[in-house]
Amino acid sequence: MTLLSCTLTGVDQQTDLSKVIELSSRFPEAEFAILFSPERSGEQKRFPTFEFIQNMLNAGRVRWAVHLCGRAVPDFIQSAVSKGHTDWDQQAFQLATHPRVSRLQLNFAFRRAKFTVHELDTAIESLAIPVITQEHRANEGVSCALAAPNHQVLFDASGGRGIPASEWAPPLDGKICGFAGGLGPETLSRALRGIKQVCDGRPFWIDMETRIRDENDWLDLDACERVLQIAQSA
Repeated sequence: MTLLSCTLTGVDQQTDLSKVIELSSRFPEAEFAILFSPERSGEQKRFPTFEFIQNMLNAGRVRWAVHLCGRAVPDFIQSAVSKGHTDWDQQAFQLATHPRVSRLQLNFAFRRAKFTVHELDTAIESLAIPVITQEHRANEGVSCALAAPNHQVLFDASGGRGIPASEWAPPLDGKICGFAGGLGPETLSRALRGIKQVCDGRPFWIDMETRIRDENDWLDLDACERVLQIAQSA
C-alpha cells in the first residue's frame, strides 16, 4: 500500500496541540487539516478563528493542511490571480501561502462559483505546494480540466458529512488522488481494502472529518490515534 497521508480534518480551538505534535512525531503519515471560512470562523466548532489558526500553525512540527471553504475560495483565487492583496481577501491568501502549510484544499461547488476554470488553474499553479479540489457531482468536469502540475483530487461524494461511500472510484490518470466518505475508526480497515484495490499500486491518501469527532463535535484525538494505528498496520 502506498498511503501518502492520513488526513485528520477539523482541528479546533479545543484541540490539545501538544497531543497533535506527539501524534505527528509517532505517525509520519499524519496530516492535520484546519478548516477556514470567513462566514463561519469562530461561529462553528469546526472553524477556528483566523488568529487561532495562525497560533496553531506555529505550535510545532506538524504536517498541516488548510481547507478553504465558502468565501475563502474566491478570495484566495482573486488574490492569487491578481497578485493584489486587499483587506477583504488577505486572510485566505495568508493561510494559503503560510510556510507551515504543506497542502491546500479548496472546497467549492463549481456550479455556483464566480470564478472560471482558467482562474482556478492559474491560482493553483501559483503555489509551490499541492492544491486539492474535490471530485463530486457539483464539480463535474473540473478535475480533468485543470492542468496545474501541483493539482490533486479528493473523491468525496459525502461532502464532509460522514456518509460512507457505496463504492470507490479509480484514481484519475496523471493525478494523485485521495478518498473520503464515512471513514473513521470503525470503518477504515474495510474501506482501505476497497481503496487499495481500485488504486492498484498507485499512491493515494485518505481524509476524514465527521467520524473523528466526539458527541459535542470537538475533534477526538483518541479516535485520531486509532485511525493512525489502523492506517499504519494496514
